[in-house]
Order: sequence, then structure tokens, then C-alpha cells
Amino acid sequence: MVKHIFYILGFLSLVSCEYFQTEQVPDAVVVLDKNYLDKSDIERILPANYTKQDSARIVSAYVNQWATDQLLLNKAINNIDENRQQELDRLINNYKVELYAQEYLRELTKQNLDTLIKDSEIEAYYEDRNEDFKLNEDLVQFRYIQLDPLNTDLQKITKLFNKGDLPSLSLLDSLKLTYRSYFLNDSIWVKKSNLFDAMNVINPANEKYYIKENKTWKLEDSLGVYLVRFNKVLKRGDRAPLSYVKPTIKQVLLNKSKLAYIKKIEKDLLNDAINSDKLKINN
Repeated sequence: MVKHIFYILGFLSLVSCEYFQTEQVPDAVVVLDKNYLDKSDIERILPANYTKQDSARIVSAYVNQWATDQLLLNKAINNIDENRQQELDRLINNYKVELYAQEYLRELTKQNLDTLIKDSEIEAYYEDRNEDFKLNEDLVQFRYIQLDPLNTDLQKITKLFNKGDLPSLSLLDSLKLTYRSYFLNDSIWVKKSNLFDAMNVINPANEKYYIKENKTWKLEDSLGVYLVRFNKVLKRGDRAPLSYVKPTIKQVLLNKSKLAYIKKIEKDLLNDAINSDKLKINN
């Protein structure tokens, strides 16, 4: 970070002279009226392993923008009426309070909130909301393998694929380096659109012929041979399976727990201030 520091400081002294002639502030490398940038301000904007050319371009742009912002701020203070300035100051202060408060609460929840959500809680939430988890897209459970038509193990792979038990799927996984593409986890629910992305041989134009429960297909196109097996299919409007919405429910419950924790912190802080007479409300 310091390998070109003497070059940068010399450059900055030239840039600063373009803007003003004023008494130099100690350790400042750029000064504008009562505002200044010091060496650390400049070093923070420079990337690692910068070149002289990079530093000149980056520093010049940064100084120009900084000076422009300061000049605009001075003009605004001198030209905006006092009442409006007070309103802006209140907004700025409120924003500062909110930023600090949110950062403090974020750190507290990060350090102290129990993020473990039990499966029983997730299941109870799911069962209590029968109408809340309707699918807006078809889902499928499927597996597939795309192969080169000249694959020497095609017959063996097809036999293992059709058998589909755990030992067979394990053997299929061990041969994955010979596949063009594949997906073997047919116990999870996948959006139908993801199926279309995976293979062109099954698409919206022909899906009604192929996407059927407990059906296995061997298909071919110009890109290869496809072995495809559909286990289950759910249609748009059906209730989403718990396994599919479990991550969503977990996040909902975690957010509820977080909000409850924050409300408790806020309530405890307020009560402590009242009980210790730090907070006094004069009628």
C-alpha cells in the first residue's frame, strides 16, 4: 500500500493547488477551507497492488468528487433557509440514531439469539396453515443422465438407471465422469422450469407426453442420449410439500424469533430507564 506513497503525495500536492491557496493543516494532503483529506483517507481508496497510473487516476477522481461535494455543501448551507436546514439536521440525526441502533441490535442478535429452529416447530407451522403453501409452479421429483451415444457403458448404465435402488444409484454416481450431465437425487422436489433448463429433449411443447409419475424414458437428440425417470409430479395450485417449503418456514420462524428478541430488548431498556429515573416525563 505504501510502495508509491511518495509519488501519490507529490501528485496530491499538485491536485490540491488547483483548488485553493490556504494554510496547510497538519498531516493534510488535500485542503479545502476547513476540510481536508489526510494520508489515511487517500490510502483507504487505493486497491492492493496499484500502479502509478492507477493511483493517479483513482486519486484524481476521488479528490475531484470530494472537493465538489464539499463546495456544494458550503453553497447549500449558505443558500438554504434556516428552517429547512433545521429540518434536514433533524432527518440526519434521526438517520444516525437509526443506523447506530440497528447496528447495535444486529450485533446483539448475532451474539445472543438462538438460531436453532426445531423440526417440530416447522411441522406445526406447516400444519396450521393449510392454505398458505400453494404452489405457483409445477414441481417434479426426477433423475436423469445425459450420455454420449458412443459411451461404452451405455447398456450397463441404462440397466442400473432403470433399477434405481440405492446400490444402483451409488454405482451410477461412481461413473459420473463419463456423463455429459446428470442429476440423480430424485427424492427432492425441483421446479419444472429447472428440468427444462437441464435438457432440451423434454420441453413445454412435449411435456404432457413425458412428465408423468412413475415413468422412465430413454430419449435421444442431436446432443446425446437421455435416461429420465419421473417419480412424482405436483401441479400449480397443489399444496407444496413440507420438504420444499421447510427452508422458507425456518426463515419465517427465525425472523419472528428475532423480532420478539428485539422487542424484549427495547422494552427492557425502556423499563430500566424509567425505574432508574434516567427517563423523566414532565407533564
